Amino acid sequence: MQAASVDLRSYSKEWPEERHAFVQIVVPLQGSMDIEVGGLQQRLSTSKAVLITGNIKHSIVTSDNNRSLIVDLDERYVTEATLERFCNRPFIDLTNRSSSIARHMRRSIHDGEHDSCSTRLWAELLVGSFADERADVASRLMTLKALIEIDPFQPWTVERMASEVEISTSRLHAIFLDYFDATPHALLADVRMKKICALLSGSSLPIAEIATRAGFSDQTALTRAMKKSLGTTPAAYRRNAIS
Repeated sequence: MQAASVDLRSYSKEWPEERHAFVQIVVPLQGSMDIEVGGLQQRLSTSKAVLITGNIKHSIVTSDNNRSLIVDLDERYVTEATLERFCNRPFIDLTNRSSSIARHMRRSIHDGEHDSCSTRLWAELLVGSFADERADVASRLMTLKALIEIDPFQPWTVERMASEVEISTSRLHAIFLDYFDATPHALLADVRMKKICALLSGSSLPIAEIATRAGFSDQTALTRAMKKSLGTTPAAYRRNAIS
């Protein structure tokens, strides 16, 4: 199998018993379902998910309309300690952080913007959020930075960043300066500019489309920002990158 995949799935009343060699995560987004995993039974809902380790028999019964985020992940990307933990305790009470990651993965499917690399990274972050439910501020901050770097063109407002780390906006500024020597706005601008440069040098997307994806009002606004940040224009950067 590929390293990771993500999909949206609805289950019929009875889903035949199955097992597979990879880790599978089921995060209900609508409705509920009864699932048996390795002889353990539980009802999944929008507040409870399950992580099924490889080669564990499982079956599903549901009686209502349902929709779930299904994440498949090669076991090579999950630590032995995590595999052992969820082999015996597969059911998960979703935290705000886990739910936030799941929502982003759902949006990426809807927008058609997920690829194999970003899907694997998001899947690893999702598993990490399950395994580290009491993560301290430093850990949550590193997770936030990883999320921004994976998809910097998301609407990362200061309020949203603070919510991800579960602290106030004023404290967010302080810890960004402590850990990254930059404000949230400055770090986001830097990560977005790196993504813009990567698209200019590694894709054939029109500059105007890159500007729109990056949140600029038009190509002229991107040109001004890039001139100020890097001392060059998008067109000149692309020419130099491919010459």
